[in-house]
Amino acid sequence: MSSITVMGESLVDVVSGLAHPGGSPLNVAVGLARLGHVVQFHTEFGQDAHGQQIAEHLLQAGVKVASDSVTERATSVAQVHVDEHLNAHYTFDIHQQIPPVAVDAVPELLHTGSIAAWIEPSGQCIVDAFTHAATGSLRSYDPNLRPDLVEDREAAIERIELLMRLSHIVKLSDVDAQWLYPELDLWDVLAHVSSLGPAFAVMTQGGEGCLAVAHGNRYDIPALPTELKDTIGAGDAFMSGLLYGVLALPELAQALRTGTSCEPADIKQALHHALTSAALTVAQAGANPPWVNDFSRALAH
Repeated sequence: MSSITVMGESLVDVVSGLAHPGGSPLNVAVGLARLGHVVQFHTEFGQDAHGQQIAEHLLQAGVKVASDSVTERATSVAQVHVDEHLNAHYTFDIHQQIPPVAVDAVPELLHTGSIAAWIEPSGQCIVDAFTHAATGSLRSYDPNLRPDLVEDREAAIERIELLMRLSHIVKLSDVDAQWLYPELDLWDVLAHVSSLGPAFAVMTQGGEGCLAVAHGNRYDIPALPTELKDTIGAGDAFMSGLLYGVLALPELAQALRTGTSCEPADIKQALHHALTSAALTVAQAGANPPWVNDFSRALAH
């Protein structure tokens, strides 16, 4: 059981008029807590009905909410439309002013991603936390882009690449890759991300599985068979499963932290954990990452 700090947005996804707690960092925090880790979440949500729903969701998962995360402002909202291919599309009303991480904090893992990492004032708070993180903390980042919210493409890419440089693990989707680097093919995107500094660069491809680069080695792992309900939260469940898989292998976590050689079998095992978590999530409606018992049973098969 590891001590983990997650920084980023909380919001509700409104699907067909019904509100569900969401936000990529929130989903990752919930996913890791459901898998048994001690998670502290630095975020912002209000005291309105949506905020109360988020607070209850985090409490049920066992996520600890950092002080000053609950504010007087209205909770952020994402309107979700699911198309005929069961893919989710979003429009946002979002704001995030999240509390900083204590300078003497040494979590085993520090994770961030998505909107709060590049809008202000939350973005600078996250950059400061990653810049001043303890050397013993593994750092991970998922851009999880929302292009409709990008007002300045150049500034957004600059911030995204800064956080990639500050991270040991970066996970992005093929859709993120196409928006960030339309001139590059997927392997070249991973090569570029790796060149910025991360020891482990991973790209999800929806139903095609994932690609990864670690210590110069390439990995192309197919998705696991599953019954698709919708894709809401799939990438976040992949992320929490991936981080769980890395933390379950202390030698891998140490190798990624120090940039030293890691065993290909360990990388494959971490990716299998990630794909298992994603497969379990897309088989259910909404962002609903697996609990540890269901996850363990799936891994055993």
